[in-house]
Amino acid sequence: MIAARPPCPPLPLPLPRGDAGRAARARGFTLLELLIVIVLAGIVLSLVSISVAPDPGQALGREASRIGQLMQVASDESRIRQQPIYWEVDLNGYRWATEVNGERVLMTDDDLLVERAWDRPLTRILVEDAAGRPTQALLGPGAPPLRVAIAREWVQPRWRLELANDLASAAIAFDETGHGVLLSSAGRGATP
Repeated sequence: MIAARPPCPPLPLPLPRGDAGRAARARGFTLLELLIVIVLAGIVLSLVSISVAPDPGQALGREASRIGQLMQVASDESRIRQQPIYWEVDLNGYRWATEVNGERVLMTDDDLLVERAWDRPLTRILVEDAAGRPTQALLGPGAPPLRVAIAREWVQPRWRLELANDLASAAIAFDETGHGVLLSSAGRGATP
């Protein structure tokens, strides 16, 4: 007689896909994985906040560079019109003016030479000659605006302009051609 073989154990049935995914998720994350994710999120957040936060020194430096470019435009415009143009500046903003029949008239017919306000009110404006001697200064509110004549000549005297607000300062130098170059811009009221 042939001995009966013991029955084979049943083969396990494959789990449905949804159950396999749940089983893998059930074990969760390790503490090390969570710490790595938190550190990476912190690094990304700090990089984003640094790149988004405006630098007051750069903002005032951009404004000073714009003034340098506008001075060249005003000089060219003065030569074309054959009349003087003045840059009038105070702690709240600046404007361009000319004289017509001996009277001061704001320039409104030029798209570039329009009145502008500072992004942040200034606390100091200083105009120096080539030797570094102050020729005009505006240090407090209520003072009359400074008036800088724009030279019509092709060769102009060198001069320097310093601007400062409560957060930053910037300096721009003008050469013999009237071209302005940003010398420095610094944040937190540092002197350039």
